Amino acid sequence: MSNSGMIMDDPFSATQEKMAALDVTVHQASIALVKDEDPIGSFVLLTPKAVHTLVEHKIHVFMQHGFGGKSNFSDMDYASAGADFIDTFAELSGMSNVIVKFTPFTSQQITEMKTGQVALSTLIPTLTTAEQIMTFNAKKATALAMNYIKDSCGMFKTDRILSEMWSADEVSVAMSNFFLPLLETLATNDRIKFVLQKDPSLMQSAYCFNGTLCNKELAEQLNLPWKDIISLCWEMN
Repeated sequence: MSNSGMIMDDPFSATQEKMAALDVTVHQASIALVKDEDPIGSFVLLTPKAVHTLVEHKIHVFMQHGFGGKSNFSDMDYASAGADFIDTFAELSGMSNVIVKFTPFTSQQITEMKTGQVALSTLIPTLTTAEQIMTFNAKKATALAMNYIKDSCGMFKTDRILSEMWSADEVSVAMSNFFLPLLETLATNDRIKFVLQKDPSLMQSAYCFNGTLCNKELAEQLNLPWKDIISLCWEMN
């Protein structure tokens, strides 16, 4: 695609042109990376090298200016890797099937997500509201908590990475190594149900699935109805 790697000066008009130009296949294989309003560190979830791998695998990567935050990676590094920049959250959501942010999505961002969105972020139950969950469910969204995904040793992967005495660059590489195959799988499969069935750890990270709350802790905290994710993933539809 000729526009890949462009830093957009006019995100709205450029996005409309790109949406008209993208075919269905490319539009399905797409990821949006949202910058954190208040980064907790100087690491990133995906390095430019990881973004380049996604682009090479025909996955369109969109991100906001300043995604690198306090890290050593600039917008130009990501543009050179093949990412496109769109700053408006609603447009980022509209251009992608999978939207990713390290810190929790804000209430406004959840409101601006499109129907059927797959959203990956950190879940902090004490900061999550019933209104946010009901908005996720109204949009038939699937929300995944990255900090609930366990590694092969049964430990929470992101917590384990962040607990290591590593430099920010080393943390970024470790995060990229973990998230790259996961995001590629999410972007290239249009049935999230089957992705979760194949990955029990990822399944257990889901707290909303296709319009249903599926996290008992949240349900009890917020006094909302819920269903077990296992039954949701294997029920007939």
